Amino acid sequence: MSAKLLLKARPTPRQLADRLRPVDGVWPDGVELYLAAADLASEAVVDDMVERIRGAPTPPGFVWLIEGPVDSLDGADFDVTRESEADRTVLKRLAEVAERIGAKAVNIHVIAPSPDLTRLSLECRADLLDRAVPFLAHFVELMQKAGAVPTVEHMPPVLRMRRSDFVFTPIGMTSADFRYLVAWLPALRVLVDTSHAGLYLNARRLPPDPAYAWSAPLRAYLDLMPAEPDDLVGFMANLPALENAQISNAAGLLGEGLAYSEGELDLDPAIAWLGEHTQHIVTETLEADNDVAVNMRDALQRMRAALA
Repeated sequence: MSAKLLLKARPTPRQLADRLRPVDGVWPDGVELYLAAADLASEAVVDDMVERIRGAPTPPGFVWLIEGPVDSLDGADFDVTRESEADRTVLKRLAEVAERIGAKAVNIHVIAPSPDLTRLSLECRADLLDRAVPFLAHFVELMQKAGAVPTVEHMPPVLRMRRSDFVFTPIGMTSADFRYLVAWLPALRVLVDTSHAGLYLNARRLPPDPAYAWSAPLRAYLDLMPAEPDDLVGFMANLPALENAQISNAAGLLGEGLAYSEGELDLDPAIAWLGEHTQHIVTETLEADNDVAVNMRDALQRMRAALA
């Protein structure tokens, strides 16, 4: 298997125009669309977005993937454990978009976010994993009906929530959580994020940082987690049912989404491994200007070289 290589975009006119163009005559194999809650706010908003995507020029065989939001339609954070109507509507609209644009897969986050550090306990983790199963079963059902593969993504130890917060989730970090969920839901597939993995492995080995009050409680919780390989490829291999991947570098506990060659991870061996174990690999490096994919296109070139 040789994975397809994709760029990432919000479904805005400027980002679509930037991503949907060849460089030196070569197109990306596709685009993964990050859909925020604002992109799913109403049926009218969804209709406008779908028409924009369907009207975009793409070559034959171009792939669309979808990533769901970390925010929800009621102003709260998306949460696979709270069983809210807002989160269920998010799933419904993700499935609708997927079916209408022919997306190959839809990804959501295994996340139960809160700033409350007292939730970082084995008891809370077990309870939240059980509470996530019915919601994820509904997710699997909707995406399969839409013709898309349902995937879930693991999380870093400190969640910034795209607004520079410090938020934590008792579930969704360790590979054991995903083996548990896939055992309950065999049709569920997993998306691996190299930056999230690097931050998680760093948090398991680095001493607590006295500059942050949350650092010691977080490390104490991670020390309770099942053992993991301490290298990136080993961690990825520990995840079950891999389908897709998102690629960026990482540093420390908070350095997420770094350029391909600017963090602490050697990504070339990871890409070579992922090329044989996933269907699609998406560049997800942060940009100085989100409308212009500079770091992502650099990562795309480096990934092509790693796979060659």
